[in-house]
Amino acid sequence: MEKTVFIGMPLGYAKSILEQENIPYQVVRTRAISRFFTCDETADYVVRVTEDQGKICLLVNYNLIMSNSVLQALANEE
Repeated sequence: MEKTVFIGMPLGYAKSILEQENIPYQVVRTRAISRFFTCDETADYVVRVTEDQGKICLLVNYNLIMSNSVLQALANEE
């Protein structure tokens, strides 16, 4: 299985696929810091995938939500 398929995937879904295929994995959390985005701490997604000796490492972050200033800037472009 190509490990890049997990990038951008919700964490729960990625874990269910790995468990179904009996592929060992670990989850490592990172936290994006941005003044333009806030974090939705109820939604995790995979941002990077590495593999070491047959074990998949899922780097996960909370889902990012655009701030009002970003939403306004995007609305003004249209």
